[in-house]
Amino acid sequence: MSAVRITRKIESETLHLPEIKDFIGQTVEITICAEEPAQPDARANPYDAFFALAGEDLVDPEAYKRLREASMI
Repeated sequence: MSAVRITRKIESETLHLPEIKDFIGQTVEITICAEEPAQPDARANPYDAFFALAGEDLVDPEAYKRLREASMI
């Protein structure tokens, strides 16, 4: 039995899966399972999430500009 595992975010009812081209014409079973959310590790460093954001630009310059303008009133 051949198998292929595909992990994708489903964004519509229509799926395009080029990985299954070898199965065309065969009878197959398709199983869809949602991934379980990751359980927080009690021993994990509480600052991991903070350090994971390092180097990411999370500031919206337009929102910042609007806040600055509003504070000058």
